[in-house]
Amino acid sequence: MTLDETLRSLDAATPLTDAQRRRAASTLDHIISTPPERVRRPRRRLVLATAAGVVAVAGAAFVLPGGVGGGRAYASWTPTPAPLTDAEIALIAPECQDRLGGSRVLDLARAKLVLAERRGEYAVLLYRTDNPDVSGACLAHHVAGSDDVDDVASGVTGSSGPALTAPPRGYTQGGIADFGDASITDGAVGADVTGVTVHARNLSVQASVANGRYVAWWPGPAFDHDAPRPSGEAGPTLFITYDLTLRDGTVIPDAQPDRPR
Repeated sequence: MTLDETLRSLDAATPLTDAQRRRAASTLDHIISTPPERVRRPRRRLVLATAAGVVAVAGAAFVLPGGVGGGRAYASWTPTPAPLTDAEIALIAPECQDRLGGSRVLDLARAKLVLAERRGEYAVLLYRTDNPDVSGACLAHHVAGSDDVDDVASGVTGSSGPALTAPPRGYTQGGIADFGDASITDGAVGADVTGVTVHARNLSVQASVANGRYVAWWPGPAFDHDAPRPSGEAGPTLFITYDLTLRDGTVIPDAQPDRPR
């Protein structure tokens, strides 16, 4: 299957408006027509994110507009996460796996649940395989204490090679799923990193950090589709930044991700 066919086979999370379809088609045509040497953050292998309403190439460079939450304002969202209980994971996981099961990239039979968090009425589960380097995240509406799970969105990012290892005092910038009114990102952290704060314009998000990985989500976009791009670069502009907190209490503001050389 060609890249064109793969991208066009993805289903949106919700039906798109005519304006969204035109914008999606324009972005898709731009992605396909961009020579590989012009892709921002090129890596030694193609990274293709397949998600409901999300397409990313080369780490997280491109996004097709979709939708999640049916216009929910995420009023219950909190910048600091809380862990999910085993019972909550057992309730949410089947719905999440059902959404991720259609991915051509994530091998769900081998994937491990590496992070689970709650922010208000929404929870995130993150599944991974390290070889190949693939992450699958689900954002699901679940009120604590209830048996209802709905409004499930999923995003999968991955590559054909093994996962990069973050240096002790650093991190890697993994996939970024931008659903328009909510975004999810994850990546690897080094052994000395105990905290990751993601800044998305006026929001500061404390990521969940465990087992050498971090994950965070927030109610809003990660990319600016209208910002001008430097000559020779394509795709929307990523505007999020990261601060790292180290084991000795040191804070590294605006930390730059480790990239392959």
